[in-house]
This record gives sequence, C-alpha cells and structure tokens, in this order.
Amino acid sequence: MEDVKDGKQILLTISWLAAFLPYIFSPIAFGPIAFFLGMVLRRDYEVGNQGKIIMVLGVVNTVGGIIFANWIRYYLGA
Repeated sequence: MEDVKDGKQILLTISWLAAFLPYIFSPIAFGPIAFFLGMVLRRDYEVGNQGKIIMVLGVVNTVGGIIFANWIRYYLGA
C-alpha cells in the first residue's frame, strides 16, 4: 500500500503560526483563521487538546492584537 499523507503536520504548523500572527499583522484576518483551523483540527484530526488551545489563542490574540495596535496608534502616533 502507498503512504497517504493527511497533512496534519502542515495544518498544525500553519495553525500555530496563525495563532500568534495577530500581534504582527492584521488581527482581524489571522485570528479567525487560527480559530477555524483549530476547529478543523479538533473535529477532523486527532490532535488532542491542541485544537482547543489554538481556538482559544486565536480569540485571545485577536483581542490582544487589536488592543496592541490601538496602543501603538495612540502612543506612537503611527
């Protein structure tokens, strides 16, 4: 039989990156991506609690990224 790659590792990598990118790039774009990728990981792949953690980090880091961006705009005038 041939080996079938399911893409779990690349999906996990992209999900973890998307969970922390709201602080660097657009929080409105990357936060929901992390949340929904975490939901897909939790539902369709056997990754333990990682899917749930990615979902929570997606929401928390989206809010944190928005607050951080507003802080930068207010104090640095960018």
